[in-house]
Amino acid sequence: MPQLILTDFDGTLFPKNKEELSTEFIQKIINLTNKGVYFAVNSGRPYGTLKKLLSPLLNRTVFICNDGAQIMYKNCLLYKNPLCAIAVNEICHKVNTEVLRPFAALRERNTPITMDVMASKKLFGEEIYKLIFVKSNPLSADIAELKALAEQKDFRICYEDNDYLEFCRKDADKGIATDFLKAKFGITGETVAFGDTKGDYAMFERADRVYIPSTAKDFSFIGAKTVEDVQSFIVREF
Repeated sequence: MPQLILTDFDGTLFPKNKEELSTEFIQKIINLTNKGVYFAVNSGRPYGTLKKLLSPLLNRTVFICNDGAQIMYKNCLLYKNPLCAIAVNEICHKVNTEVLRPFAALRERNTPITMDVMASKKLFGEEIYKLIFVKSNPLSADIAELKALAEQKDFRICYEDNDYLEFCRKDADKGIATDFLKAKFGITGETVAFGDTKGDYAMFERADRVYIPSTAKDFSFIGAKTVEDVQSFIVREF
């Protein structure tokens, strides 16, 4: 039996267009955590969203949020690695926010960074874990400028697609958060990890067994096995 079960959220624990936990899965996690197994969701989402979607397991789940920049457990903050608010403000002032609309990932939610917010030196008055830009037909030069500015501030790209470009600290990722979690709880036994994107590689490197959902096309990791449904697999195998 593993001592730690780590799983990505979107596309892994919750397949596309499915946002629910099976009754069997909920009971399995309750049984496992009663036996001392740790269950952790390792996601790019903010804590507020994750705890709503995993409400039946709220006090049974370790929430590694915002691509490893924040860890919550039983509604307590265990670990944080936020961005520098001054650097966030500087970047937002220098980019074209009409085509790259900025959002801040806070402790509980993602929220827009408006001109009024940028006028405040303290921004939201709380820590920012990720800087997110929604693309609205930016030019390639706009994207290049943003990436260069972020690099200067020691930010790294933690996610990018046609619609979004997201940054966190260079020393924040799912693997570093996993290391912290293992040390915090003295986890020395087997770690099992589930994920479906390159952002999960750092987590995979800390695991003894790695599984990838079959819906993750053209994605692989050395030694990983494929599973049809992560929830069903956990119920059946553990």
